[in-house]
Amino acid sequence: MGSNEEERELKYKRRQKIVKACIACLGSFLISMFGGLILAFWELKYHPTNSQLWMVPFGLVVFATPVIAWFSVFISDISTPEGVDASSPKHPAALQDTAIRDPERDDRKVSA
Repeated sequence: MGSNEEERELKYKRRQKIVKACIACLGSFLISMFGGLILAFWELKYHPTNSQLWMVPFGLVVFATPVIAWFSVFISDISTPEGVDASSPKHPAALQDTAIRDPERDDRKVSA
């Protein structure tokens, strides 16, 4: 019976993760679309007179930022080795037990 509850909880967590990813993807798409609309509006209305030029870099930044962010997340995901939790900090103190110790600099007393 406990196994069934654990399985249900695991499915619920998976769904939550998928929903959060979909919401982030939709939000990024809408932000990028907004930047594209700014550029299209400037092209149609202000390009012949070359006025309101601030809209061009603003539209490009808003258009390209979600693409760059998703690219960095993708590269980070594929470059992380299997079995390593990317959210956990890799603190040097955690790796200290596996390091080779220098007996002259060791702070701990060595029992002989």
